[in-house]
Amino acid sequence: MKFEIRIAAAAFAALMVTCAPASAKTWLKTGGASKTPFGHYEYCKRGGSHCGSQRAVAPAQMTESRWAKIRRINTAVNKQIKPVLDINSRGVNEYWEVPKSQGDCEDYALLKRSRMMAAGFKASQLPLTKVRLPNGQAHIVLIVRTNQGDYMLDNLSNRVQPVSKVRYRFLSMQASNNANNWLTINGKTKTAALQ
Repeated sequence: MKFEIRIAAAAFAALMVTCAPASAKTWLKTGGASKTPFGHYEYCKRGGSHCGSQRAVAPAQMTESRWAKIRRINTAVNKQIKPVLDINSRGVNEYWEVPKSQGDCEDYALLKRSRMMAAGFKASQLPLTKVRLPNGQAHIVLIVRTNQGDYMLDNLSNRVQPVSKVRYRFLSMQASNNANNWLTINGKTKTAALQ
């Protein structure tokens, strides 16, 4: 019986390796307070749903089902939303909203966050995150904080990637206990912690 349990456990672990994205178990390390992106500040002033205090919880415990949900939501939102800059759709440089049919990077991230929360993830496990692309452009992505490391969901790729493999420069992210507060990102760490 013990031997069968060990074989079943080994089979499940092997399945998780094939189903889960490659991970180096790396998490983003936060520092002190950072300036809130102007678009997010305005979004919260308008009563946006991804604002305010929230309960900080441990990183999400990953299962095969949860990996599938993450990948499915990332791809579905990327396909559903037409990329349109705020200046072209709203006449302003920044206008954050949960999109219905079109939007830019932060709008994709807000919709993904909404869907991930509806799928059972907690708000503190899903910080909106500001990055700098290799070309120098500012960009917003969604991070999923898991016991396997932090993963990035991006409108520029259907691939869910561990932060250890991403070539972006991570700048700031929402605090785990209050989505209105943003913290600087001071690199990466091999230790998971509430941040």
